Amino acid sequence: MNSYAKGENFRRLAAIAFLALLAACSPAPEPMQTIRDHYFYGGLAAFHEDMHAEAARQWQRAAELGDSEAARNLGHLYRQGLGVEADGHMAAAWYQVAADGGVISADYNLGMLYLRGGPDLPANKEQGMARLGKAAAAGYIPAKAEIERLALQPPEEAPVAAVVEPPPPPAEVAAAPAPVPARMQIGSYRTKAAAEQDWKRLRLDRKGLTPEIIANKVEGQGRWYRLVAVGPAEAIDAFCASAAAKGMSCWSRTR
Repeated sequence: MNSYAKGENFRRLAAIAFLALLAACSPAPEPMQTIRDHYFYGGLAAFHEDMHAEAARQWQRAAELGDSEAARNLGHLYRQGLGVEADGHMAAAWYQVAADGGVISADYNLGMLYLRGGPDLPANKEQGMARLGKAAAAGYIPAKAEIERLALQPPEEAPVAAVVEPPPPPAEVAAAPAPVPARMQIGSYRTKAAAEQDWKRLRLDRKGLTPEIIANKVEGQGRWYRLVAVGPAEAIDAFCASAAAKGMSCWSRTR
């Protein structure tokens, strides 16, 4: 072998030795990380094949081993009910695990979940805005965009009370016919003045009665004036009872 060939072989051996030395000096991958990656990517593959239940199983195993992104993905499944029963509380719990593990997008996911509410999880605007603010402060662009969008929305107006139509007015009730006044004849007089004088004497106006003087022509006797009291039947009945007690006559009344 000539000197050139020997030199070339030496350089190749030196290069291989150098690469081996670099490999020896490089830190070996953490065994647990390798296991977590196995479950995480296994879940991802299952999800893309629409095997959601298998994806949930794989990601839960990875999350239990400390994979925060797997915890976030598991929150998605519980929020949407894919491969697991939809459960807003479970979704929030897994998003929280991911957020505690430093996954910024999980704060955004948790904020949106609280803003909109989820299966069996009532909306909580205060919590939602706090989570969006945390994600936005960490530089997560979708969180910033959502906060800006919400700021442009008009303030919620108080619900307008339903217009209640007033009830229709009650049907007009026909007024009860005015009672027909009762009439009672007091006596007949030769002159109108005599009839008026007797009315004053009896003072029936105090009992709510009014006088009515009717002129009548009696054959062979000339003109006579009949005095009639007009008014409520109760007043006339009372007068008749009083007259009867005094032995006076009370002519029948007509209505």
